[in-house]
Amino acid sequence: MTYTKEFQKLLINAKSVRGMTLSEYWEYFEKMEPLAKALVKEKITGERKGLPGEYNYMHSMRVYETVNGLHHWDDPDLELFLAALLHDIVEDGGVTFEELADLGFTGRIIELIRLCTHDSSIENKTERWTLMMANLIEARDEEAWCIKLCDLADNLTQSHGLSEENRKFMIEVKAPLMLRLTEWLDLYSMRYHNHLRVTLEKILDFNSSQQTYLD
Repeated sequence: MTYTKEFQKLLINAKSVRGMTLSEYWEYFEKMEPLAKALVKEKITGERKGLPGEYNYMHSMRVYETVNGLHHWDDPDLELFLAALLHDIVEDGGVTFEELADLGFTGRIIELIRLCTHDSSIENKTERWTLMMANLIEARDEEAWCIKLCDLADNLTQSHGLSEENRKFMIEVKAPLMLRLTEWLDLYSMRYHNHLRVTLEKILDFNSSQQTYLD
């Protein structure tokens, strides 16, 4: 993935866990996790479209919990967990990458968030999503894909709040395409692929049973 010189410089100058002991690594996570949760609650405001009472920030919390829960704990990747929690903080929370670096989030966390973020300068939402997919394909970053797989799986479970057109696009285009694009993931990361696949199958089964009932 090719980044601008400014973003490359930001990643280089941001905090790094390199050289930390395992104890220091966990201490860093225990310090940054509550900060990340507070930032998500403060910055990602409002309710999800078509779902009154469902606060937007709750999606980020669920994605974090899913990524955490599916991870192989032989080698916990705490930066991945924090990136999952913050995956929408730039796109929906208006926080900048520079602000994240100033708060002490590592370059790796910031890079993962960048890969999971739409380009808000593009007006057409389908074009935004397509470009993000192209960037993910180019980067071939397993951890970024793991986050996006859980992100889409959670969005699928709440797709009944979308317009019929957007829901159909998510079920018939986004999810199948993402599954096809992540067939190369390794054994551990395939858990995230399978999570989206099972979620999609449940949605399709439900839709089929509803249609049968209506018929």
